[in-house]
Amino acid sequence: MEEYKTEYRDLLSKYFAGETSEEEIDILKTWLTADPENRRIFDQENELWQALCIRTKLEYYNSDTAWQELAARLKILNTGSGSVKIMRRVNYHLLIAAASVAILLITGAFALWIKEKNISGKMASVTSSVVTSEGEKASIFLPDSTRIVLNSGSSLSYEGSYNIRDRAVKFSGEAYFDVITNPDRPFIVDLGKIRIFASGTKFNILSFGNEDRIETTLEQGSIGIALQGRESVNINPGQQVVYFKKTGKYIVRNVVTETFTSWKDNKLRFIDTPLEEVLRKIGRKYNVRFEITSSDLLDLEYTGTFIDESIDDVMQMLKTVSPITYKIYYRTTATDIKYLKPRIVVGKRKIK
Repeated sequence: MEEYKTEYRDLLSKYFAGETSEEEIDILKTWLTADPENRRIFDQENELWQALCIRTKLEYYNSDTAWQELAARLKILNTGSGSVKIMRRVNYHLLIAAASVAILLITGAFALWIKEKNISGKMASVTSSVVTSEGEKASIFLPDSTRIVLNSGSSLSYEGSYNIRDRAVKFSGEAYFDVITNPDRPFIVDLGKIRIFASGTKFNILSFGNEDRIETTLEQGSIGIALQGRESVNINPGQQVVYFKKTGKYIVRNVVTETFTSWKDNKLRFIDTPLEEVLRKIGRKYNVRFEITSSDLLDLEYTGTFIDESIDDVMQMLKTVSPITYKIYYRTTATDIKYLKPRIVVGKRKIK
């Protein structure tokens, strides 16, 4: 088929948009003396164009109406029955030629739609991931402007279709979520064992793979928590759901939310917090590993706040207010694989 020049494609585009002048109509009439076989091509491509109009909701164009208008303006009678009555042989050629030009426009538009669809499909298949190493944090913004602060040793991923089809992320570790409100498209956090649903709210999640429990602490708004094999649990600000992976049981409790969210502001705040949990949070912040040599110490509880102190200062403060002793073992060389991170041995101090 003849390769038509851009100027004629533009002219035909103007015609279907109703923007051609009488002078341009004359040019179109002269140019439309083309191959009669193009009517057959037109009939085939017309079906594609109709599908395209439906798919892209291009209500401003109707191929049947356009064809009737073309016939009228080129002095061709339309019988109204779907067939065309020929007035003069030259007009027959003009009509068929017009159809062939229309096909070029239709085919080009359809090809462009296919290309955009393929690009959109490729984008939807792309997965974005953010991972934090031990001892570091990261603050990110998702495509809908939802802000997430990741604690150390955490990972978050989402598909390229985020905020298009849904707002779903997969997560492991600890993070603070500040979710943009969208009642029509809830924000979903997939934690494997449970899923969190929120339309717009602020909450903290702790869900490390090597820990038996998942903590979800609500600071503002409302969230729903879908548990495996159970009905969803809804909580209010100031509440926390603790889900135990091994047993599948959970508890809902009232908490001081700052105790569980202050880490994002480089603070560690404890209120009657068991030693085991205190050391776990300290270890995560300072990238150290604890060993407790006496089970009696697990009954200890701490209240206090640490703000950017060194690990030595933190341990010294704990030692001052409780009957513990400790020793820090650092890596001796850069290639020392015995201790991948500093090890702190905590024991029970003898009281004289």
